[in-house]
Amino acid sequence: MKRLLLLVTLISIVSINWRAQETTIEGNLKQTVNFYGKLITYQGKEYKVDNISINGKYKQIAMYDKPRQHPKPTLNPTTNQKEIVLKVNPKNNFITSKIDLSEIGEMHVPKPNITWVYQKEGNRRRLEYIEVTIISKNKKKTKNSYLLERKTKVRCDEVNVAGPVEKIVPLSAINKLIIEGYSLRDNIDAKSQNNNTRMKKQKNNEE
Repeated sequence: MKRLLLLVTLISIVSINWRAQETTIEGNLKQTVNFYGKLITYQGKEYKVDNISINGKYKQIAMYDKPRQHPKPTLNPTTNQKEIVLKVNPKNNFITSKIDLSEIGEMHVPKPNITWVYQKEGNRRRLEYIEVTIISKNKKKTKNSYLLERKTKVRCDEVNVAGPVEKIVPLSAINKLIIEGYSLRDNIDAKSQNNNTRMKKQKNNEE
């Protein structure tokens, strides 16, 4: 019985490690679903982009529903930023919505200079969020406001004649992200790219 229990434990550990490695490898590759559209920044730039993801995800992206009632923004003299101080932790007290990129028509960041902050009393760690507005892809163009962690990054590739240029975009730089559509990548290409990555890693290890 003990041997059987030990065997089950070892299989579980190997399975977890394999899944972790697979996730890491996939994270460095192109997504199997390619979302494309347009990125407009507060710096006055406009890009045609594809391979769009939010924190490396294209589905089940966690966003916290923005509360209707909240304190007014105040200037933090230390950071010199306008902040809305929350009394509760959004992770524990706000409704979490899981959003897929396929459901999004546009994402706006209406107030990039206002940070929503939660800091537990006696704790130095600050949780910072930025408001985003999601306009859905449905006919009614439903508009909803959410909070995303300030450290969230939008990743995409600029479509360029010379070749794709990877972009890592902070939320505060985004004026408007338009999702125009998506397409499925060729599974063969994905597998080939995966194999090439592994071969490069093996070669680097041998060197």
